Amino acid sequence: MIDQYGRTIEYLRISVTDRCNLRCVYCMPEEGIEQLPHEQILTFDEIERVCRISTELGISKIKLTGGEPLVRKGLPDLLGKIKRVSGIEQVTLTTNGILLKNQLDELMRQGLDAVNISIDTLDETCYHTVTRCGELNQALEGLQAALEYPNLRVKLNCVPMNQSEEEYIQMAEYAKEHHFDYFTTTLSVSPHKNAAKLNEIGLRLAQEYGIPYLVSDFKKKGGYLKSIELSAEYQLYRQDYCGCVYSKAAREREKQQKILQL
Repeated sequence: MIDQYGRTIEYLRISVTDRCNLRCVYCMPEEGIEQLPHEQILTFDEIERVCRISTELGISKIKLTGGEPLVRKGLPDLLGKIKRVSGIEQVTLTTNGILLKNQLDELMRQGLDAVNISIDTLDETCYHTVTRCGELNQALEGLQAALEYPNLRVKLNCVPMNQSEEEYIQMAEYAKEHHFDYFTTTLSVSPHKNAAKLNEIGLRLAQEYGIPYLVSDFKKKGGYLKSIELSAEYQLYRQDYCGCVYSKAAREREKQQKILQL
């Protein structure tokens, strides 16, 4: 499949549940949402069929998401079913990390290729305020468990809200120290109010890492900031809705892949 901009579509996100074990302030109301009856959501067999049909359209990468996908009973089995579909090359997972530690061994046995873990702050009080009910130590335990698998790509997602500048720095330092494949900040803030502040934070991040701050590109797109780019050690990954910072390891892998393609 080719979209209107000439890009090849090979990636499909599948929401396996509308349920979540957190109540993040930017995601849902404190009382939660009206949940679908279980009989109305896709069964594992139906999801497997969707994936199989999708491969005929060129889909080769599947991301399992939610809600919080790990609250769906038997998710590792579903992941294994999808991995065995001819034409599927990669299956990844998004999670808040709370339930990851206890399920990760089985997920890896079933063929998990990568995991995106959302942790917005390393401050326990702030984390509990943002998630309304989450325990930071559980999310960090899931994150640490993922990092113990050398063949598992780990991406840390962070949504900047009203955290202090020091909290942004702390998250960036944590990502750098633990050698994540990717560290992403989703800039879901108004460019009119916060562009100058985020520009200052970008400069501070560059100073903390000792690298030049080359681009501060705040372009409006759908009410979101478009990108922040830090270079040369870290490079912009995606252009729409997020500033994503590569680790050295990820950059080297991409470089080798390009060489092989040549």
